[in-house]
Amino acid sequence: MNHQGKPRKELNVTVTFLEADNTSASRHLGKLPSVDVTAIRQRNGLSQRDFAASIGVPEGTLVNWEQGRRQPSGPAKVLLALLAKKPNLVMELYPAAPPRVRWAPGRPDPNTMTSDERLAEVGEILAAGILRMRE
Repeated sequence: MNHQGKPRKELNVTVTFLEADNTSASRHLGKLPSVDVTAIRQRNGLSQRDFAASIGVPEGTLVNWEQGRRQPSGPAKVLLALLAKKPNLVMELYPAAPPRVRWAPGRPDPNTMTSDERLAEVGEILAAGILRMRE
């Protein structure tokens, strides 16, 4: 039951498995149980904003699911059920982009620097650090 006393709906799911020879298929009909969205997100170690973005829903929708105001349905519920069984699925499909380096005014933008420019800047940073250690 949800917080309003209404029974939660189970999603009927039909899964079709295509045989290796592509000539026949078998079907499985089942019910998809309710999912604990908060637990799934926490197992992934993501904030609400990042988890919502990773599964392609607005952050407000995720918040509503977590607070029990709404329930995921359709493809979202199927995806969440998969994530409940395999928490790293989204991360495996969509690896995180490398973090962007912040740009300081008056310095070259590290995201557009050539490798030679980066090496020169690292050399400057190391030289400044060595000078500070000698003082």
